[in-house]
Amino acid sequence: MTTSHANSFSLEVITNDFLEEKRKHSDPIADEVITQIITSGNEEKVNDVFLKLVTNESYHPEMFRDLPEEVFQTITRYFNCTSVLPSWANTDKVKTGEMVFSLFGPEIFMLLNVLSLPMCYTCHKGAKVLYMTGRLSDRKGNMDPLTRRLMETAQMVVNAMSPGGLAPGGSGIITLQKVRLIHASIRYFLKHEKFNPHGWDVDVLGEPINQEDLAGTLMSFGPIILNGLKNLNVELTNDQREAYLHCWRIIGYLMGIDPALLPETEKDNWELAVKILRHQSAQSLEGEELTRSCITFIDTIMPGTVFNGVSEYMMWFFFKDMSAATGIDLASTIGVTERSGVKEMVVMAISKFLSKKISHLQDHSQIIQAASGLFNKLLLHGYLKHYNGGKNIHFFIPPSLCKDWNIAEEWQNKFFLTPNIWGNRIAWQQKQDRN
Repeated sequence: MTTSHANSFSLEVITNDFLEEKRKHSDPIADEVITQIITSGNEEKVNDVFLKLVTNESYHPEMFRDLPEEVFQTITRYFNCTSVLPSWANTDKVKTGEMVFSLFGPEIFMLLNVLSLPMCYTCHKGAKVLYMTGRLSDRKGNMDPLTRRLMETAQMVVNAMSPGGLAPGGSGIITLQKVRLIHASIRYFLKHEKFNPHGWDVDVLGEPINQEDLAGTLMSFGPIILNGLKNLNVELTNDQREAYLHCWRIIGYLMGIDPALLPETEKDNWELAVKILRHQSAQSLEGEELTRSCITFIDTIMPGTVFNGVSEYMMWFFFKDMSAATGIDLASTIGVTERSGVKEMVVMAISKFLSKKISHLQDHSQIIQAASGLFNKLLLHGYLKHYNGGKNIHFFIPPSLCKDWNIAEEWQNKFFLTPNIWGNRIAWQQKQDRN
């Protein structure tokens, strides 16, 4: 059944039965591309298409020229027809949303890692897909596939929210088009015994990367991020908040999400997030392992060991509002709890790097706000160093955002430099040598 795109969003129709029905639907436009490749007798080329998409930073038609003509034409038609913005897209709002990202990108980037993605891991059925597809992403064994997904997601957000990313031909639109095809390829792999001998139970789990899971992920990048910014004491105007969500509504449209799952107002965005989490959140081993992998990765790319445990503490803190809204202890579903003495450990750790001591702070929110400015910059630098250090994929931040975020351009190429933050030198190279 083709997902309907005729209905606009209405909170009243978002019931558990409605969400359960949406789990039966995926992305017919992207899925049709994969189907056409298979039915044309080129089943073995699905893997070639998948690998070209995940290993190339951009799209140009000629990258598929070596494939059979039918496959080449099918993919070319797909990229042509899915590049059109919705009729309701507002250029002024998009520019305002991009400005929010340029002003608070480091904070948003940090929240992506300690709030948005871990929140997705609480959805136990969707976590199974994320866990299993991590094993499909890297065939050469040169990177932990679960941490590679962190980079790919971060790159998608940067491309989509950078200036011009959502303009016709923008890098964000191209990235989203590629992600849709990657999702369709993953659905094909998971549902075919040849690639997944364990099988995929559609009746129990729904379609892999289905409409509900796509909408839930979108909400984690939209209203949940805005709530995280509020907890960081970042004050946005109503116009800025509306514009930021408008960008993500466009992103959802370009990702093939049913308009019935694309709310416009902040209230409806938040309520949809609550309803989806109530419907899907539960403890799972996959969710716990994904979370543990995320925490371990962050600990690894931060300098030394003094920040170990900070990311988990942040996850626990930033989950509190959504846990209260849903009535579910969401952090516990992914194995994150308030541990005795962690707050004091974080205070001591961060105080070592701040010129102004924070040992007097007692409230969790004050501690997080004091720590985040340092933590988010180090996290960005850590991403650049880790993913750009001689690997076959790269994490790229446009020069304009590097300037806005005070990231030295030489970080793009000279990864041995030691950053100087607030007069405190961080021994990145020393840690690398120890590894």
